[in-house]
Amino acid sequence: MTRYLKNKLSVGLFTDAYTPSINGVVSSVRGLAETLREQGHQVTIVAPRHPEQQEEVDVIRIRSTTYRPIPEHRMALLPSPRKLRLMQARRFDVIHTHGNGPLPVMGLVLARTWETALLHTYHTRMQDYLHYYPWYPTLSRLAGPDHWYMNESRSKLIRKRIDAGTAMFAERFDVWFANRCHYLITPTSVIKNELLDAGVKTPIAVVPNGIPIARLRTPRLDPLPHLPKGERMLTISRLGKEKSVDFLLEHLAPLLRERVNSRLIIVGDGPERHALEAQAEHLGVGRQVVFTGYVKPAQVADYYQHADVFVFASVTETQGMVALEAQACGLPVVARAGGGVTTTIEHGKTGYLVDPEHPEAFRARVEDVLEAGKPTFAAELTRWVDAEGSLETMAKRILMCYELALTRMYDPPRISLDTK
Repeated sequence: MTRYLKNKLSVGLFTDAYTPSINGVVSSVRGLAETLREQGHQVTIVAPRHPEQQEEVDVIRIRSTTYRPIPEHRMALLPSPRKLRLMQARRFDVIHTHGNGPLPVMGLVLARTWETALLHTYHTRMQDYLHYYPWYPTLSRLAGPDHWYMNESRSKLIRKRIDAGTAMFAERFDVWFANRCHYLITPTSVIKNELLDAGVKTPIAVVPNGIPIARLRTPRLDPLPHLPKGERMLTISRLGKEKSVDFLLEHLAPLLRERVNSRLIIVGDGPERHALEAQAEHLGVGRQVVFTGYVKPAQVADYYQHADVFVFASVTETQGMVALEAQACGLPVVARAGGGVTTTIEHGKTGYLVDPEHPEAFRARVEDVLEAGKPTFAAELTRWVDAEGSLETMAKRILMCYELALTRMYDPPRISLDTK
């Protein structure tokens, strides 16, 4: 170990999202915590209290409230004096924040107060999630064209300004927060470049999120044994507008109608589920689309292992961990080229990236994969994921970031006053 990185660190992971919620941030935080603990580091997770939570060792829950735009999400409130004492007793060497809400801000305040190194991982590009800001639904509703004081052209203009103002707030908050950290982590270079272009001065490292490869590859039983034999197209995501599951239904419906024994399996739940179910019925493929609802993380591999192709339409991902997990299970991926998912898939080797401007090509690529079969991609899938996707690789890189953050805190860059 070098000058500032001790053999055993005390790390505080402050995250807005944690169990029992299921998403990429939760998977990343849990995976990092487990791997660092296996290496002997003390890791404490600080997360919002949840009514359905299970007690876990080294997890400090902060009282919380329901976040109205996302009912299943909890928003942390101010910590009690007792919880502050519990955190202070851990004597964190590093505070590593995740998310875009109250807990990263709490991590920032505590890092400043306790003179602790602060890192932040950008998992979410908030400019793509404007509709989840608390004021957005109300302002959009007031700007609706059905009000007596509004017409359609004025409504469009005001909605455009609401979007622009909210996006500006999101970007300025990101820059404000980032420039108060000692080090930043992004899962892909796409997000790193966006932050630099926005005015972030803090050093940024690109560290892809890791996945539990061995666990994903353990042979599993078919979770849907009652389905007829046939091809299975799989997608896994929260059913929100930004995930574009409606795109999958619209453009894969013709393929489903042609292949009567094929199925589209949609794993996940969210506010758009009822609308998506109605869309499937309207397209005449309601019986061929299976909505599983929420699935526990330990059971997700069951669905990967018994599918023929993974389909993904979201262009708002910072990385697209589900695409990486699918590849770890030997499942080729067809995705729209946008956001961080472009760095997770090797086009033509582990799947296909389709131009979002040419959606008709999406169905054709899915059909190509179904015709070719999974074995065509097997060797490249194994090589790609084993080289870049393990939790151990992620943890090793993040420990290096911790060292750099500690170095910046104790030996900050010296500014030259030479004006020559």
